[in-house]
This record gives sequence, structure tokens and C-alpha cells, in this order.
Amino acid sequence: MDFTTPIDIQAVITAVREHQDLLITLDAMEANEILQHFTLIPGVKDSIVLGRTTLGKNSHKYTGKFTGVTADGKIVPRTLTVRPCVMEMEDEPERYRRWYLTDIAGGLDPNRHPFEVWLNNYGVKEAQAELHDVLLTAKYDADPDKTDLSDSFDGILTIVEKEKTDNNISIALGNMYATGVLTRANIGTKLLEMWRAMPDSFKKKQSKLYLSTNLGEMYDDWLDDQGTLVTGSGAETASQQFLRNTNRKVEIVRLSGMPSGSQFVMLTFKDNICWATDNISDMQQLKPFASGNPYTYTAAGKYVIGFQFVCLDKSMFCVNDQPVTPASGDTEGGDTEGGDTEGGEG
Repeated sequence: MDFTTPIDIQAVITAVREHQDLLITLDAMEANEILQHFTLIPGVKDSIVLGRTTLGKNSHKYTGKFTGVTADGKIVPRTLTVRPCVMEMEDEPERYRRWYLTDIAGGLDPNRHPFEVWLNNYGVKEAQAELHDVLLTAKYDADPDKTDLSDSFDGILTIVEKEKTDNNISIALGNMYATGVLTRANIGTKLLEMWRAMPDSFKKKQSKLYLSTNLGEMYDDWLDDQGTLVTGSGAETASQQFLRNTNRKVEIVRLSGMPSGSQFVMLTFKDNICWATDNISDMQQLKPFASGNPYTYTAAGKYVIGFQFVCLDKSMFCVNDQPVTPASGDTEGGDTEGGDTEGGEG
């Protein structure tokens, strides 16, 4: 392998095409640490209308006459819009020679894993790491001068904050529960109260409790403080994967990528949180092209992405009363004690 001569761009394109099996798959992407907990809707090029449909009342006392439905059904439409993002790469491959040789030294065969494919994959990995960091909190801005990835689409938690502002999520509606500030002393109790305040129809199903990694660590510490949990055969254990005393109905999902110190908690179902794209493969590949400079490697990729909830009704969804992004100076979700407020049912 000669790193001193200019790159043959046609050879690069041929190598990438021939080694598609080596290109990154979705489950290897860093962004998938978050996306795996949502429901994928592929093939969306622009937008798609979601919504939960209810039939209404269609049962009544037998009278011998057909009367039809006695109460209209309804659907609350929610539109999921995908927006375009780009990945662009331009670099001098010579800079990566030592890194590449080190990377493959443990067993990869350079004749079977061309440097061009490695570099292409490296660019995709970097792009996916950048997507991971803004996935939850990105906020779309139509200003053409705003070109950051965080301005490209609305993340799922940005949607939550907008719905709270529009009064579609509130304690009065029952889809918000007042936990107050969560601490090591109360987090397990408050989260359990939040789940128990949900309708019975919700509690019968498997649900997910989404929270930040630092709140997850706080919950682990709370569990340690409870001492040893003695259980009988088939009983629930004190596993950190499930909320204690829910009979394993509530899986705790620790979302990386949430703002530092966030005390926000969301309780819902995986199939109630949707993310969409057109072709998943678009998110996995950079396509090299000739830039005119034989010493420069250039590649580009484009994909669309968007998020939306199917339903915000209290029968399917609830958040606590803490903001996604804590205000400056607010208590962070660490080991900090104090500042507890009593939670109320919503």
C-alpha cells in the first residue's frame, strides 16, 4: 500500500462499491444507542400523519333494531415531518496513515479491507457521533444562515417542550406528574408514584421510563440505599433495568445525549415514539467523488430524519414537571440532596 502517491479517485469509488459488506450498519451507529428505543417508520420522504384512532361506543342493550354507532370515534392527527441533513468529508488521507496501520494491525487484512473503505467508514462514524449528540434536543430553524446539525430538525424532547408550551401537556390534562426535584433520597419513590398514577389500562402493559444517564445513576444509588431485596421464586428482583415494585412492567431506559443535569422523565411506550427516514442506507454511507485535487479525499452523503409522538393522551403518555434542559443554577441530577417538593397526581 503506497501512501505517498495521489489517490486514484476511480479506484476509491470501485473499492467502496466492492466492499459494501464492510460499510457501517445501523446497529453499529452511535446514534442507534438512542434510536433503538423508538419505533422506525422507513420510506418517509416528506411527512406522514400519525394518530391514535378510537372507534367510539358501539355496544348497547339489544332492542331488535339496528341503530349503528351511538358515539363518533375520533382521531387526533399528529404529523411527523422529516428534514434533510448532510454529511460532508474532505481531508488529506496521508494524515490518517499511522492511525489506519495501528487500527488494522490486530488482524484486519489490508488487502481485503482497503484504506479507502476504512476512511469512508471513519467519516460515517464521526457523522453518527455528531447526530447522537443532538438527536434528542435539536431544534429546527428555517434561517438559511443556521447550518448546524442542531438546527436541522426537531428532536423528540424539543417536541415535548413545544407541546408543553402549547398546553397539550399539563398536570390538568393528566399527562404530566409533579415529581418535583429528584434526589437520591426520593427518586425511587417518586418514579413509582408517577407510574401508579397512570390509568390501569396503561399499567397492564409493558412501558418504558426514559431518563438521563445521571438520573439512572441516582436511581442505582437509591436502590443501594434500600438494602437487600429478598424475593421469592418468580418475584421481581432489584434489577436496575426495571423500576422496582412494578412487576417488571416498566423498563428504565437511560438516554445518553440528554442535557447535563436534566431531571426530565418520560413514561410511555416504544411504539408511541416514532422516528422516520427515507432509506436507512442513506444514513450509513458517504459517497466519494472527484474534487479535482488528487491528494484530497472528498465524500458526501444526505439523509432525512424526523420524530413525532403518536399520542399524548394520559392513557399512553406522561412526563414529570421538570424541564428537559435545566435552567442555569438549578439542581443537577447527581448525588445532590435537598430541594425536594411533594409530587401530586395528574
